[in-house]
Amino acid sequence: MSSLLINDEIILKRLKAIIFDKDGTLIDIHYYWSKMINLRATLITKKWFNRKKNSEIQLSLSNLMGVNIKTNKIKAEGPVGIMPRSFIVEIVANYVRDSYPNVSDNEIENIFKVADNISSKDILSFLKILPGVEDLLSKLNRCQISSIIVSTDITSRANLSMKSLKLDHYFTKIIGADLVQKSKPFPDLAELALSYLDCDASEIAVIGDHPVDIKMGKSVNSGLNIGVLTGISTAEMFEDLECIVINDLNSIDLMC
Repeated sequence: MSSLLINDEIILKRLKAIIFDKDGTLIDIHYYWSKMINLRATLITKKWFNRKKNSEIQLSLSNLMGVNIKTNKIKAEGPVGIMPRSFIVEIVANYVRDSYPNVSDNEIENIFKVADNISSKDILSFLKILPGVEDLLSKLNRCQISSIIVSTDITSRANLSMKSLKLDHYFTKIIGADLVQKSKPFPDLAELALSYLDCDASEIAVIGDHPVDIKMGKSVNSGLNIGVLTGISTAEMFEDLECIVINDLNSIDLMC
């Protein structure tokens, strides 16, 4: 039986699986989403808005989706990186409908798909692996501990990211928010992950960069919840939650 250690102290004696968030936990959330949101905002602006106001509209759209273009950082409150894609489609559609009332949510989703296709052709330029990720995944594999990703991203995109980074073989399953009714902080994603694991929730750890990850873990009574500061949250944002906070995944070790 394997144990999970943080800074050389055993925190969870019986560990059989880890449920990982993706953005901000495994890959650099700011780098990925600032580029994706800028691409979406550019495509939407070109399709519907006056070119003379391009920069103003792009700034507004990026801010609405949760990215500060000037700093290339995403906002702690999201919605990108926290809320599911359908939510972001809806708020963007509402923004466009203020000027063009007949625009549907489906038309905005189609623009998002165009952005997906463009980025898919050079996906590695959108991705940066965070510190400690490869080392931890390798240790988990050696100790025969299952790893699963649950992400607010759509499943196909999450799979593409991991495959492009050559990390996909480490994961038992990669699950996106499109496969459940309710995304984080609701239990749906974690419950689906648990359905692929032969263990009790008390034998899993949940790791994420936002309080919604911790709340999801708590909702299924996970054995351990870990907040990591490589994404969009500060340590203070985890203060009222039952979790351990670490700077990055280098703090985690295993005893097989």
